[in-house]
Parts: sequence; structure tokens; C-alpha cells
Amino acid sequence: MPISIHHCVTDSLIATETRNPPPTHLHIASFIAHVRPEHMCKLKDWLALSQQYEVHAEDALGKLVLVTESQYEQHILQRLDELRAQTGVLNAALVYHEQIALDELATEEPPL
Repeated sequence: MPISIHHCVTDSLIATETRNPPPTHLHIASFIAHVRPEHMCKLKDWLALSQQYEVHAEDALGKLVLVTESQYEQHILQRLDELRAQTGVLNAALVYHEQIALDELATEEPPL
């Protein structure tokens, strides 16, 4: 029995366009991290080098409040995992997440 080969006609999108659609939202998230105080300086250096986090609060006992933003929600989760994996980090947790539609940001009036 001969094998029949069917050719499928699809639209002209390339694979990455269907798998990675363009961003539609800005994701803003904050984390709280508990860090061994003796590792705080090294962690803050790592945070500064990564340029993906802003330190909004800290104390001498090893607590940090961090803010990050991305156009993809998955990046927020990856950053949380990266933070947890750093030496001296006892725990890190997501405490706030907001998503804002990019088209809403484009239509907002700039502040005076």
C-alpha cells in the first residue's frame, strides 16, 4: 500500500510568532527576601549587577523588599527562582503582582 503524504497549508507565521506572541501587558511584582545578614552585601551586589530588581526597603536583620517588572509573567517567576537560588537567601516570596495592558499605558496622559 503506498504511503500518502499530505501537505498542510498554514498561514505565513513563523514558529516563534505562534509560540511567543508579542507582549500585551507590563507585569510589576514585588518580592520579600529573607537573607542571612552576612550575605546581604554580596546579594545586593548581585541585584545591582542584574539590573532587574529595585531595592525598596531593607533592614539589618536581612529582610529586603524588591520590585521588578517585565513584559512577560514567566520572567517574573524566573526572577523569583533566581533570587531564591542565591547564596544566603533563606526564602523569597512574591507579595504583589499587577499587570497593566500596554495599550492602556500608551493612551495615558503623561504627568505634568
